[in-house]
Amino acid sequence: MSKEVSIVIVNYNTGNLLLNCLQSIRTALTVDYEVIVVDNASSDTSVTQCADFSLDSRFIFLKQPSNYGFAKANNIGAARSAGRILHFLNPDTEVSPDLNADYEYALEFDNMVYVNPLRNPDGAVENRPMPLPIIRDMVLWYVSRKKARVWYRGASVMISRDNFYKIGGWSEDYFIYAEDLDLFYSLWRSGIQVCLRGSEIFHLGGGSSSQRWSSLEREVVVQRSARIFYKKYFSEYQYVAIKIYFLFHYLIKNPRRVPRDIRAWRLSSKR
Repeated sequence: MSKEVSIVIVNYNTGNLLLNCLQSIRTALTVDYEVIVVDNASSDTSVTQCADFSLDSRFIFLKQPSNYGFAKANNIGAARSAGRILHFLNPDTEVSPDLNADYEYALEFDNMVYVNPLRNPDGAVENRPMPLPIIRDMVLWYVSRKKARVWYRGASVMISRDNFYKIGGWSEDYFIYAEDLDLFYSLWRSGIQVCLRGSEIFHLGGGSSSQRWSSLEREVVVQRSARIFYKKYFSEYQYVAIKIYFLFHYLIKNPRRVPRDIRAWRLSSKR
């Protein structure tokens, strides 16, 4: 049976964050929705804590035999979904009733893709538009910002089913990181407009990756995923040029980060 909205959540060892997320959804939403939780073989109690939700037909849990990564798990959830609009949402988030208006808007104007501002516990707002890390768009960001193509974090992405499959879904070239960059680049290549909606989503952070890796290990994984993106669409020259730009940026803004980034850059080239 079709639904207006399918919320797809990929879970891996997120503790009680998943429970908080599902509780906020059930409390806040009034639209016709379903929630599909794709669990990547968690070893913690994050899914068992949500046992009561399995009694609600709107909540579906798909337990995977192993950790398939973010992109593949999202695609599994999408394949199981029945909604006109697919909302890919991180488990370390909580939603508010304001999200209902965003869904209504997305259902009426389903030719576009929508993202949400993320409110951190310290009150800061993230998920502002960022230029695609491509020389063309990095230059335009400083000389003619409106002409620069942008991308957003993948913590909250609303897209129609038709547009999702038009771009081929989430690229499974990535296990984790850069899959959201690839998604938004694919949207631009397909001529699909992206719009930032007004309702904020509370972003608690502290998901599975922050518990799994040290800051250096995480940065190595980020760089390996970035290399995949540039190899897929561009050249090694483009990757090196953008990496040098960011190293100079961090040298000015956060110099203590530079040695770790250089080390991660080197390690990311090794297998």
